[in-house]
Amino acid sequence: MKDERIQQAQNKVRSELAVITYLAIVLSFLVKTLAFDMSLAECLTEYLILILFPLYQFIRMHTMKISLYSSPGSKQYRHNLLFVAAILLITAALSVFSMLNRSTIVDFHKPVLFLVLFMVLFVVVYFIANGYNRHKAHKYEAEFDEKD
Repeated sequence: MKDERIQQAQNKVRSELAVITYLAIVLSFLVKTLAFDMSLAECLTEYLILILFPLYQFIRMHTMKISLYSSPGSKQYRHNLLFVAAILLITAALSVFSMLNRSTIVDFHKPVLFLVLFMVLFVVVYFIANGYNRHKAHKYEAEFDEKD
């Protein structure tokens, strides 16, 4: 029979391993697309994992009635937003730099438009998800307080 502390430690190790694996997949995707100029079709597995991992996490949190969010103006909220913005800007800069190295005549319209569109959509989804999680957190708090 497992002790609750052992089970919690095991869950913590598994969650850390999942995050490390996810970051390794992000790194793999960036290296393949930016350094090795592989197409999306050649990196389809990584791309699907990058999309499905946060989606699974979002769905699983709400089935367990757990809501994590950062309140606007908090230190964690600013930290998350700056981290996301820095990652997106670094990715955009690396992408443009790799295009410049490939050819002397560079067509910036499609890649830059794609990156800007991706960044805008990512930030919009971030704010929508954070607002939804804040709303759900207050709803869950009220629901669990009524049961007590």
